Amino acid sequence: MTSRKGSKQIRKLALLAYEKDLSRCIRVLQDQMAEWTRAEITVWDVEQSIHEFHDKIARSLYRSYAQSDPITAVAFGVAQGVITLDDVPEDVRERIQEIAKAINRE
Repeated sequence: MTSRKGSKQIRKLALLAYEKDLSRCIRVLQDQMAEWTRAEITVWDVEQSIHEFHDKIARSLYRSYAQSDPITAVAFGVAQGVITLDDVPEDVRERIQEIAKAINRE
């Protein structure tokens, strides 16, 4: 069990992981918009990507981070590679690592 201070750190880390993962996914959209600007893809390709992002990716990220307990959210961030175990407080690092490994096996 983590202390209040440790719990606060975990919640902040979960939010950071969510922000980094969401940013990573939005950069993909940004790259596609740049391709559209260069006339390499159509506006319909961009529209489809935005639709897919909204209906699938953003919702999945929300469930994985905002609707999970903070420990699981941090483990998901580690599994996604947006944060590392070095970012995780030592007292929960082993637990986070186990959950992240299980996530990667799924």
